[in-house]
Amino acid sequence: MILTGKRLTLRPLQRQDLDRSRTWVNNPEIAALLLRVWPVTEVEQENWFESLCTRPDRLVWAVLAQNNNHIGNVGLYNISLLHRRAEAWCVIGENPYRGQGLGQEAMELLLAFGFTGLGLNKVYLHVSRKNSVALKMYENLGFVSEGEFIAEYFIQGAFQDVLRLRLLASEWEKIIKQSP
Repeated sequence: MILTGKRLTLRPLQRQDLDRSRTWVNNPEIAALLLRVWPVTEVEQENWFESLCTRPDRLVWAVLAQNNNHIGNVGLYNISLLHRRAEAWCVIGENPYRGQGLGQEAMELLLAFGFTGLGLNKVYLHVSRKNSVALKMYENLGFVSEGEFIAEYFIQGAFQDVLRLRLLASEWEKIIKQSP
């Protein structure tokens, strides 16, 4: 399924996207923001991609800028149609495209698909307390704190606190109605 926004397009992740995606998650700055500790090998990346093809509880899209450049990835994990919830995540890996609101637009497309396309009631995510840019973006999208995990990860020599944020379908609908 292809999702189209004002400035970007989301299309299903393809094998050709793996090298670029691995470069992003192996960048120490991005890895820390994604709460990753170990570098990802080519074999691990391939195994991850294969799991996307076989597990119905995971959906991942490549984020494409208007020039069709693959600039990031966004996805839903732990999709439970029974409980109508899923875990969201987003990365804009290409530095020139960061800080331009493209992550927020990608998340808006993802949330619209999750709430309307899949009929989810709840989307949640985990984010480092130190990731102020992501926290601001999620707050702008209507996410609220559901809890915190103190010293949850040991990354780059320091313990990281992690917040669990959530957005309910009813809250999303209110936000959509208020948008111009």
